[in-house]
Amino acid sequence: MSDIQDGKLANAYRVALANAKRAAIEQAVGTIIESRTLVENFQMVSDQVLTSASGRLKSFQVIKEGKTPDNIYEVTIQAEADVDELIQEVDRFQKALKWQKKPRITVVIDNYSLDKSSVTAEQVKNFLIDHLQDDKFPVFDLGEKTQFRGGFVIHLNVEKQTSEIEYQNMKLKSNELAINARLSRADDAKIMATASGVKKLPGGNTSRASRKASKAIVKDIWKTLRKRLTTAWEEEQYATRGIQLKIESLESMEQAKEILKAMQSTLAGVKKAELSIFDKELSEFSIEYRGWPEQLVDELNSGVFKTRHFESEVQRVAGNQIVIKII
Repeated sequence: MSDIQDGKLANAYRVALANAKRAAIEQAVGTIIESRTLVENFQMVSDQVLTSASGRLKSFQVIKEGKTPDNIYEVTIQAEADVDELIQEVDRFQKALKWQKKPRITVVIDNYSLDKSSVTAEQVKNFLIDHLQDDKFPVFDLGEKTQFRGGFVIHLNVEKQTSEIEYQNMKLKSNELAINARLSRADDAKIMATASGVKKLPGGNTSRASRKASKAIVKDIWKTLRKRLTTAWEEEQYATRGIQLKIESLESMEQAKEILKAMQSTLAGVKKAELSIFDKELSEFSIEYRGWPEQLVDELNSGVFKTRHFESEVQRVAGNQIVIKII
């Protein structure tokens, strides 16, 4: 809208149209920021992005214009925002403000290590978890409710050996501990980094020697993994990946098409979406999404999406597969 000054309708139209374009950008930016950033930074990021967001509309069409009884000129447009550009803009400010959203980590010990030396293996796991938590990485046990979350898995293999040698009529014990660690993505198991260490300690107290060796090796391994983990998170947080979205109990093909249209028009990270299978019990949508599965879930649950389209309840998420039910 714009005030009509001195009866100059053409000037009022230009100002109202500019305001409408800005409002369209604000809607797009609001959707992106709500699903991808911390709430306390919302206004700051929104203001910064909007300052440089002019001209970020791919196209627009004036669908209504005219003078109101209150001497206001009103313009309504339908517009398509350049979401890719806006996402990049938001991401740049996210890094500039040093947002610290860190990936969820799960530490897993292989069964061989648990069978051979469960006590030492659990010690190694706990020492690594201590390092993760000291550096503010959220750590979760692997379970039905956590394995789907965007993040990484650290797999541990632990091998302990105790040998005995005779020296000048004395029997001496030597304790050797080897630890191998593998960092992989939670959603598709792609290996991102590896690290390993070996340490020998003399002494008859095997438990004390193992504990000391575990601490030393884990400290060195974490130095390697931490750097790669941070880099991988920055690289992977907004990578495009294929996600299969399944929706339970749809009423009709028309409803499925409306849902598809809603996702394409409103979800900021969706690059491409199509209906793969329509079935009233369980329909499937194939989505190319710029972000983690958890970010797609967050977008579906955002206030903007629920207000404009529908509210859903997550039934389960595993890897790159999400199942929801519309409520």
